[in-house]
Amino acid sequence: MITIINEMDRCVREKKRGILATVIRVEGSTYQKEGAKCFFAEDGELIGLLSGGCVEGDVLEHGKEVLQTEKPKKIHYNFRGEEDQIWGLGVGCNGAIEIFIELFDPVGQHERSKLMREAFTTSQPIIIATITRDEEESKIGERWVHSNLQIGEPMDLKMRDNSEVFYDHITPVPTLYIFGAGPDAVPLVKTVKNLGWTVNVLDHRPGFVNKRNFPLADELICYERDHPTSVPLSEHSYAIVMSHNFTQDQLVLKSLLHSSVAYIGVLGPTTRTNQLLQPIMNGFTIDEIQLNRIYSPIGLDIGAKTPEEIAISIAAELVNVHRGGNSMHLKQTKGKELLYTSRDQRGVIAYQ
Repeated sequence: MITIINEMDRCVREKKRGILATVIRVEGSTYQKEGAKCFFAEDGELIGLLSGGCVEGDVLEHGKEVLQTEKPKKIHYNFRGEEDQIWGLGVGCNGAIEIFIELFDPVGQHERSKLMREAFTTSQPIIIATITRDEEESKIGERWVHSNLQIGEPMDLKMRDNSEVFYDHITPVPTLYIFGAGPDAVPLVKTVKNLGWTVNVLDHRPGFVNKRNFPLADELICYERDHPTSVPLSEHSYAIVMSHNFTQDQLVLKSLLHSSVAYIGVLGPTTRTNQLLQPIMNGFTIDEIQLNRIYSPIGLDIGAKTPEEIAISIAAELVNVHRGGNSMHLKQTKGKELLYTSRDQRGVIAYQ
């Protein structure tokens, strides 16, 4: 999503128009699910995929029509049986998709385009409701942004019965904070940036944390030694502790444990992680959900050896946690139990 946002920003700066195409319905087996998007600027290239590359060329042709008419359009592709051959694609996905194409015009439709772009850069989960069919043609493409709404809750849009509304569930772009700017962080930044995440690198050594070493990082933060900087961590944040300095890692880990960050990866064996945690937890309690955020060793168990392979392993684990996957983590196969014992019947646990 971040690549689409960046292209929208370019269109705003250069006063260019574009089209946003969104999958609004799928049936059967398809490459993408509802909510998948692609963006095409009138002077640019296609950003994002709606299929395995099967329909994008045809979507662009329909997009050009939307640029000319300035009216949204809905198209349908059926890859099942004989209809697949009608498109001449021969995909054989055994599924069907419906796509809604709408205009992005930061000049001619300033407010609407502003709302479209800002909705995709939300810091909290939201739902975008868009009219995709209505008897009154001028209403097609109207949208509402809803915050603090649980998925599945009714939404009182007061729509007529013959209208069709697509509910798009948008979650914030994940942010990874890497505490440690050593050489092993370089391939990790590259790999995670390829996922479309925001990646920030932090270190107390100015010779390490710089644009020369991390040209792709979104933000580089050099903080004072023994005083880790305070960063805006949330449940949509992920953190990796990998400075290779025991004292620094301990300071960072302590602050992370008392934040709402979703994932805490600690580089190194579980034995070292326990050594980091024991003095931190002395006299404190922490519930099991918070402890489950700690991943040590970090990464999925793919047999990674080289720095590049390890980066892939860690990035895969981040995706697995973010998406709620079921892959096997190294902390399950190679790690040892973190040192804690049950202290009461409420599920509160403490290190000893």
